[in-house]
Amino acid sequence: MRRAFVLLHRWVALLAGLLLALLGLTGSLMVWQAELDAALNPAWFAREAACERPPAGLAGRLPRGYEHSGGATLAQAAPAQPVAQVLALLGQQAPQARAAIVVAPVGPGAAYQVWERRDPATNLRREHFIDPACGDYLGSRVRGAWRLDRAHAVPLLYELHSRLLAGETGHLVAGVGALVLLGLTLSGVWLAWPRGSVGWGRVLGIKTGASPARLWFDVHRALGLWLAPLAVLLCVTGAALVFSTQARWLVAGVLPTERLARMPAASDHAGTAARMPPDGLVQQAQRAFPRATWSRLTLPAGGEAVAEVRLLQPQEPRIDTGNTRVRLAATGQVLARYDPLQAPAGSVVLDWVFPLHSGEALGLLARLLWSLFGLLPALLLGTGAWLWWRRRVGAALRQSAAPANARMSA
Repeated sequence: MRRAFVLLHRWVALLAGLLLALLGLTGSLMVWQAELDAALNPAWFAREAACERPPAGLAGRLPRGYEHSGGATLAQAAPAQPVAQVLALLGQQAPQARAAIVVAPVGPGAAYQVWERRDPATNLRREHFIDPACGDYLGSRVRGAWRLDRAHAVPLLYELHSRLLAGETGHLVAGVGALVLLGLTLSGVWLAWPRGSVGWGRVLGIKTGASPARLWFDVHRALGLWLAPLAVLLCVTGAALVFSTQARWLVAGVLPTERLARMPAASDHAGTAARMPPDGLVQQAQRAFPRATWSRLTLPAGGEAVAEVRLLQPQEPRIDTGNTRVRLAATGQVLARYDPLQAPAGSVVLDWVFPLHSGEALGLLARLLWSLFGLLPALLLGTGAWLWWRRRVGAALRQSAAPANARMSA
């Protein structure tokens, strides 16, 4: 049985090694995707320039003394209804755009983002960057497009890591790759487990001064064992992100879960009420969670005309966008809400999947460790392939030398 596991571990690793190395290396960079995007595109994510002119549409709402100050900072010139201002500027600069989601600025100096609906033919979406405070349309990009420039580098890297640049098919392959790496990790731990007189000190250590074959075998085994718990965590969370429906079923089978809790039914006159402007929808959602800040607004569309606001509350594990959600009718009535801080155990487990996979929930040291771990599949593939090749070459040399030795002994 042990020999069968050795062969299975070896050949699965050799066949799937390049895929696993690619997922690991791209994952090392994706831990820092926000910082990389801001460094490559400071005009969108880290703007420092002040407005040198009154922003369009802000007449009568600027702070006193603006006209004598030589300009105002972005914070000073913030419009009273920024989302409406963003959508108005988008309509002026890109009238053909079909806005679907408005993303709040990710930090000081960052622009608002407007995501269009996905193109049915390519499954890609265009992303616009707009500064409502200065009244500037800053540009756009197509997320996941094959363009090797500063604007598209990080979205392309994200698509490579999560979908292998192959849409839903690539997404499934990436999920299967996570399960394969999980199987290799568990089988490697079983094969390296101390037996007989071999102790933990030997399998967890690296013997210095040994032959190259022994040295790299020790590196392969020791690193695999030391990082096995992290490998299991990242493989399970990565697979859960791909196979999210199945993951929810599994968790719901053992723990209680909750999605959006429905609110009381709408009143009879709600259907005839006027549609609420987008900034009003955001404010209505924030009234439900006063301590939260909004991160995304999904605009009403279709016959149901339902909007959804995603918010971030203090102490949430997902610190990029949060998992708090409020669903509203176009008239502003709250239809459903989800509070991750008051959710049942199963929902808490599911809410931790992405923050654990990205490392964002555990701080800077975890993100550094996650980045180093991304190098592990490539290192294990390299050492394992070298050991396998050396063994094959050694066996071939011994086989070719056998006839000569037999003639000499005769």
